[in-house]
Amino acid sequence: MSSRANKPDTQADIDLRNCLQAVQPRSFIMKAGAGSGKTTSLIKGLSSAIQIHGEQLRKLRQRIACITYTEIAAGEIWRDVGSDPLVHVSTIHSFFWLLAKPFQNDIQTWVSERITEKIEVLEQKQASYGPRVQQRTKDKDTRDLERLRSQLGGIAEVKGFRYGKGSDYLKGTLGHDDILKMVTYLIMQRPLFRTLLARQFPFVFVDESQDTTTEVIEALKTVGREPGVRCCLGFFGDPMQQIYATGAGLVEAEPHWADIPKPENFRCSIQVLNLANAIRRDGDDLVQVPGQRLGPDGIIPTPEGAAHLFVLSADDTRDANLVRVREWMAARTGDDRWRSDDDDHERVKLLVIVHQMAAKRLGFGELYTALNSRAPSSFKDGFLDGTAWPLSPCVKFLIPIAIAHTGNRQLEVMRLIREYSPLLEKGDLAGVTVAERLKTINELVISISEGIAGDSNVTIGDLLRQVNDAGLLIFDPRLASYLNPDAALSGQPAEGAGSDDTQGEDGSDREMASMDAFLACPAKQLLAYQTYISERSPFGTQQGIKGAEFERVLVVLDDAESTHFQFSYEKYLRLKAPSDTDQKHIEAGEETVVDRTRRLFYVSCTRALKELAVVLFTADPEQAEAHLRQLDLFEGDSIHTHNVFEAG
Repeated sequence: MSSRANKPDTQADIDLRNCLQAVQPRSFIMKAGAGSGKTTSLIKGLSSAIQIHGEQLRKLRQRIACITYTEIAAGEIWRDVGSDPLVHVSTIHSFFWLLAKPFQNDIQTWVSERITEKIEVLEQKQASYGPRVQQRTKDKDTRDLERLRSQLGGIAEVKGFRYGKGSDYLKGTLGHDDILKMVTYLIMQRPLFRTLLARQFPFVFVDESQDTTTEVIEALKTVGREPGVRCCLGFFGDPMQQIYATGAGLVEAEPHWADIPKPENFRCSIQVLNLANAIRRDGDDLVQVPGQRLGPDGIIPTPEGAAHLFVLSADDTRDANLVRVREWMAARTGDDRWRSDDDDHERVKLLVIVHQMAAKRLGFGELYTALNSRAPSSFKDGFLDGTAWPLSPCVKFLIPIAIAHTGNRQLEVMRLIREYSPLLEKGDLAGVTVAERLKTINELVISISEGIAGDSNVTIGDLLRQVNDAGLLIFDPRLASYLNPDAALSGQPAEGAGSDDTQGEDGSDREMASMDAFLACPAKQLLAYQTYISERSPFGTQQGIKGAEFERVLVVLDDAESTHFQFSYEKYLRLKAPSDTDQKHIEAGEETVVDRTRRLFYVSCTRALKELAVVLFTADPEQAEAHLRQLDLFEGDSIHTHNVFEAG
């Protein structure tokens, strides 16, 4: 076990151990705020479960499941538990596939029903066409419907299914989305499936539970309720750090479960923590306290730090004013690092919602416009962290390939090829030699690298079509349909046609216009975009930094520069009235833009270890300042307008 398991226990760690050593281990929810050492408590929980139940688990050939949100997090936890074979650590997708893989007949039945469901959705869409639907949309829907019907006719011939890089039903491949839908269905509908899950994994810990889907959480709860089985469920998370719209947020405890709060904060200075608690005040009842920090010579006092709010004009002086804020912070704190733009870990971290200022400065302005201006909200949301389906293959594969090849790191190139490409899989090597296939792959890698990291003028569409034609990747079917309108019948049509932000007569047209612009973007803009979202620029996305921490943080609140309507700082700060839609959500008790923005603000501010500056750009700074003083978020002498620069 790592040193985390040997750290001093907090009360939450003691309460968790008591749950695990009960005669009937008790399920629990641990609510752990920012900087609380949630992962440490998770590691301690795994260690306790091994110590208390290890002998029995080995005897019955059982394991403890630990479900994480990303492969990176899974790797970190796996190392922390010392690669103990009693612990199975994986993402939810991998864990679910481990459970489902033996049930091939059930999988085939589910896939057939899934295709039938998609056919019905498209047929209903065609039946409800209005006069504004373009012929291009009608043609695409017709092609998609033909593909689905072909799939339905051939699915019975599929010999077996596997978890792959994307769903291709006739090749027996199921991607991430299908794995989640299918296994939650099997858990909910098959008592035997629930029983087998509990017998294999009598302990299931879920990390980042606030970002786990409601369907997954309800499925696991159903396992815990199954008569005659014992399954101890543990959810580790913080509702105030829910970032993804699909996340469950607060996990409600079942009767007889334990609620375990972990209020300590071992990260933030006193002033930053005071602000964090003020932000949480209207969100939930968890009040964080400074955690006891231990150094080589004993207890280390929590630094006082600083947290300042600057209310400035939303005009063309934004950039100049950000420089003035940094100069003021440097003078006020005596810390010259506020002035530094050096490319190191100690520079100021500037956090923004992705907006035009960052995109233009860093060189991906056209890419930003393509996936934001009148784009579907799913594109805008997924642009923030690279998960939008048009961007995903670029972020996960094409850009890393280009960077690795340009840096002459061929082992990394091959790792990426083996992880994401089917071209070296046994079934795809029939009729060709390995040498021939490697030559083809190398030529593709060179072409991708020149397009992204070279002086080439190729577009993103040029590269994606080349990769698609060569079969280097299995693309999301929604993307594949734009790259090759006459794709083979094995391809899948657009997921969720007519759902969410593509509803209405112009929904598909909006998606098509956005995709046209995206595919026409210069491929070299991808590198600047990757620099931005991977935190290697002075900028950072407020959505992409959960879990990170920095000495000095500058948070920019600027609704005018953002096209992401799911967030509004002026509504959160009550400078702007809620819309009719907002009011309807409020009356229905549903999540609002204010709830989402409060969480985003909490996550952003709690990244600061020591010093924090928040800059609000607004149309009427003087009026806003007077109002903000009444909210009791920042201390009175920590709220400033442009006058503070003149006084200094």
